[in-house]
Amino acid sequence: MNRRAQSPCTRRCWVARSGLALLALLYFAPTTAGQTLLPPDPSRTVGNLIRFDGFVDENGRELSASLPELERDPRPWIISPMYTRCPGTCPAITANLRRALEQSGLTPSEYRVLSFSFDPNETADGLRAFRARLQLPPAWLTLRAGDPQALERTLQALDFRSITIGNGDFEHPNLVAVLAPDMRLAGYLFGITFSPSKLALLVRSARAGVSAVDAWRPYMFLFAALGFLASALVFGILLSRKRARTRRSSMLSETV
Repeated sequence: MNRRAQSPCTRRCWVARSGLALLALLYFAPTTAGQTLLPPDPSRTVGNLIRFDGFVDENGRELSASLPELERDPRPWIISPMYTRCPGTCPAITANLRRALEQSGLTPSEYRVLSFSFDPNETADGLRAFRARLQLPPAWLTLRAGDPQALERTLQALDFRSITIGNGDFEHPNLVAVLAPDMRLAGYLFGITFSPSKLALLVRSARAGVSAVDAWRPYMFLFAALGFLASALVFGILLSRKRARTRRSSMLSETV
C-alpha cells in the first residue's frame, strides 16, 4: 500500500504547532523547575503585589514589622534582586543604579531603594559585607528571606527565575523593578546599566500608582488565548458546514 504523501500545508501546520508548543513550554515553565532562564514577562506581572513578608535586614529586623508605616509613605520603591556572593553583575547593577539615581534629577524624597537577595542561603554577614563594599546609603535597604517560602512567593510574583551553576553561583536576569507606593509592580528596567531619564520617568509614573489597565495586564494573555480559541472554534464550524454543503452539492450533481 502506497502511503499518501504529506501535503505542504500539513507540514507547515506541523511546524507551526511544534513552534507554538515549544514557546508555550518555555512561557509556562515553572520557577520551581529551576532550569529555565527567561526574563520576567511584564504582561504577566505588572500590577502584581510584591510583598516582603518574612524578609529581614542585616540586623535581623523584619520589614513586615514596619509595613503599615511604609505603606503610608507616598514614595515608590526601586527594588534590585541580587545575591551578595555574585562575582560580577549584581555589584555592577547596584553601583550603576546608584549612579543613575544620582544623575536622574530625582531626590531621595521621591523614592525608596531595596536590594534583596534571591539566594536561599544568604546570610546577615553577607548583607553587611555587600553594603560596606558598595558603600550604600543608610536608607538603602538590604534584605534576605527568613524562610524559603517567603522567597518563593516574592520571586514568583516578580516572575524572576535563576539557575544554580556548578560552583554555587547563579545565572539570573539582570534588572531592577519599580513598585508603586502600595507595592504593586509598575515596571522593569532590564540590563546592567540604566538610563537616568528612563529611571526617573518610571519612578515618577509609579508614584501615581498602577492604573486599572495595568492591574489587569497579567490576565490579558489569558483573555487573548480564550479569544483565539473562540475564533478557531467558529472558523472550524463554518469550515465544516462549507464542506458539508460542498459534499451535498456534489452528490446532487452525480445523481442528476
